[in-house]
Amino acid sequence: MFAKKAKIGRNDPCPCGSGRKYKRCHGGGPSAPPGKAAPQDSPPAGIGKPQLGARAAPLNAKMVPASQVPPEVVERALRSFQEQQRKEAERVSKFGHVRPEISCDFHGYKMVAVGGKLLYKAADKCKFFTDILIDYVPMLFGRDWFEQEIAKQPGARHPVMQWRVKGMNFMNSQAPQPDGTYSAQPTGPLFAYMTFAYDLYVVEHNARLDARLLERLKRADQFQGARHELFAEATCLRAGYAIQHENEADGSTRHVEFVATHKTTGQSVSVEAKSKHRPGVLGQPGARQGANALDLPFGKLLNDAIAKNAPHPLVVFLDMNMPFATAQRFLVAPPHRFILRTLDRIRSRHSGRDPINLLVMTNHPQHYTRDEEIAPSPHLLSIISAVPQKPVLRPDALAALHQAANLYGNIPQELSASFGQT
Repeated sequence: MFAKKAKIGRNDPCPCGSGRKYKRCHGGGPSAPPGKAAPQDSPPAGIGKPQLGARAAPLNAKMVPASQVPPEVVERALRSFQEQQRKEAERVSKFGHVRPEISCDFHGYKMVAVGGKLLYKAADKCKFFTDILIDYVPMLFGRDWFEQEIAKQPGARHPVMQWRVKGMNFMNSQAPQPDGTYSAQPTGPLFAYMTFAYDLYVVEHNARLDARLLERLKRADQFQGARHELFAEATCLRAGYAIQHENEADGSTRHVEFVATHKTTGQSVSVEAKSKHRPGVLGQPGARQGANALDLPFGKLLNDAIAKNAPHPLVVFLDMNMPFATAQRFLVAPPHRFILRTLDRIRSRHSGRDPINLLVMTNHPQHYTRDEEIAPSPHLLSIISAVPQKPVLRPDALAALHQAANLYGNIPQELSASFGQT
């Protein structure tokens, strides 16, 4: 049933809320001169008079046919639009499909938005976005955590605190440039700290930083697995996915880390993150193994991910946690025969079909370097199944994950006033 719309009288208040009579506002007809303000009538009940001399104006913008717009205006608008598109495409190619940095200058401070938070730092000490990242981790982890870690012996500190101290000591030992800033190739500890801080920022700025994950990151004995899960989530966000965490309080079934849905294609995947533990590395107890004594098998980690019976096509992010030289022999294309044999065995136990749709194997060896050794390059090897158990309707959504994983280590430097200055 449709109700008939009541007719508006010419002397009734105009429904646009301007406070004028209908005949003097939107009921004036096409002969009413555009842009000319009619005398202000008394405001409707409950609405105060506009302050500072402002008057509520009717919607009297004028539409002009495109054929009547001067060519130079069209050309200028088109150039501006194309330039904005070019800059955005360049930003996405470097940092992925994440929100741009949001910042402004305010009374001598640099203000930076991070999700629902606002960070600030003295503008003269905040020339680059990395200056914000340096202080972001202590702010997020809390003063108590920071002071407790500083009080420990250097070798007993949390890996993140060790990276921070070593990285800051290196930067402070560099000679300043003429403008007072510092520039140098990042060492392993500095690179590890900054990439960790940036992944934290990406997740909090573009999604929801899970409280349970944050608590695991703060604990040295749980840090390694949590760090790789953070990398996986940041990678999915950079690939243009939306993240949905499962209810970990539900103990009736095992859960994957999260479900990710590609915004462009609508393809959903279940994501698992696994990291190879090694003695004496990333907060693990024991003495470090020699390069020739490293434990290579990783099938147990993959089987554990498969056992969760993911509801969507399965993507596994696997961190091999190796020194650079070892990974250089192992994580190269074409895939090493040891990797292929492991995947063949898993396939044979699942009726000739792959339970893993995409395996993203990475190695971020910065924590294996000496304190002032330049950070080595990370490794990345992705394998997409040709015979999956669960078909993927949009393989390009999986390819986007590999491309995004290759952006690891790209961190914005410029921190301009994005929404004005005061």
